[in-house]
Amino acid sequence: MNPDPRAAGRASRTETNLAAIERHLAECVDLAGRGRAAFLGPDFVNRYAAFATLIQIGNATKDLPDEFRAAHPEVNWRALAGTRDRVGHIYGDTIDWDVLWNTIEHDVPPVLDAVRRILAESH
Repeated sequence: MNPDPRAAGRASRTETNLAAIERHLAECVDLAGRGRAAFLGPDFVNRYAAFATLIQIGNATKDLPDEFRAAHPEVNWRALAGTRDRVGHIYGDTIDWDVLWNTIEHDVPPVLDAVRRILAESH
């Protein structure tokens, strides 16, 4: 059986991808820290920033090796990748900004903590 040639590339990007995931999760926490009114108000910038960061988190998550994700079950990698898929395939005006707000306010902070623990353990 021939090894997957993409696997070595994915493995070589693990640290870079994990750092990107951490940075983007922190950006989501920062956006949530600005408050619900700032997120849902007339200025769309915060909403689209969260939208973009969730996509980037999912992209970097999908590029992590399966073995790495299996070794770190404290993060629900499948949920991160699935969020990217759901957010990335919203078309037109069907974005439910309340759902995105709840995600960045409630779901992201514990994931950020777990990713930071993984990063601390690896250094």
